[in-house]
Amino acid sequence: MLHKTVVMVSAWLEIVAGASFLTALDVPCRMLFAATPQGVGIPLTRFAGVALVALGIACLPSKAVLPRRSAVLGLLVYNVGATVLLAWIAIATAFRGIILWPVVVLHAFIATALLPQFFTRTVLSITTPAAGVDAEVPLGKSF
Repeated sequence: MLHKTVVMVSAWLEIVAGASFLTALDVPCRMLFAATPQGVGIPLTRFAGVALVALGIACLPSKAVLPRRSAVLGLLVYNVGATVLLAWIAIATAFRGIILWPVVVLHAFIATALLPQFFTRTVLSITTPAAGVDAEVPLGKSF
């Protein structure tokens, strides 16, 4: 029980920290580094915020028997957030490297590819530790 509580509290702390980097980035930067981000540090700070929120979501304890759903949700949140943030950087700022748009497209593609896995509620293919082979396990059933 203590392990689950520690994981849940840690996950929520990561989500709150990430949200603060996304919404009021000057505050956590001043509190952590006694400085405010400038130039390219602003989008990088927001990118770190997206990653922390996604990490927190992926680590939240899941009600599902299989832990894969929370990992897919964390990856989905990260890739959607990265797509939106990097597209905004490409459109609204002067920080445009030669691979920025291809990276935006890559993250959008990954997010799109994760959507069917996130919305699947029927059967997931997993590798069972005992057998070492793929097995089809209905969601909500223990293996």
